Amino acid sequence: MTKAVRAIIMTDTHILVMFRNKQGSKYATLVGGRINEDETPEEALIREIREETKLKITNYELVFIEEHAAPYNSQYIYLCEVESYNPVDLEEFSEEATLNRLGINMHKPMWVAKTGFKNLAFRTPALQSAIVDALKNGFPAEPIDL
Repeated sequence: MTKAVRAIIMTDTHILVMFRNKQGSKYATLVGGRINEDETPEEALIREIREETKLKITNYELVFIEEHAAPYNSQYIYLCEVESYNPVDLEEFSEEATLNRLGINMHKPMWVAKTGFKNLAFRTPALQSAIVDALKNGFPAEPIDL
């Protein structure tokens, strides 16, 4: 089973999501992706965020773990701080940018208002619910299994 990392990146009023159009299925998810065989989860987190947003992570903390049965990825979800909140965009030669150029599996990183996050078509609902709860009550001090 493959494993993946996801990042919760926020400003005071917004949260960063990746809008997807995957073979006609439109939804939002957190930025992030697969952990390569030669990477730690933290190395993958830094690489994926750079590739998908051009942002540089300065601090991170594991807050949620979401296990999925094959063929889906088990996910490690980190609460992240970044160096600056510049406009986000895919790196030109990232896998996501290549798929966009080919017109398949579209990816678009975007800031959305925290107040509207709960209304997004989001993958996965369990993770969305945990984030909505954490936005109200604070993120956990220790990682929580979803």
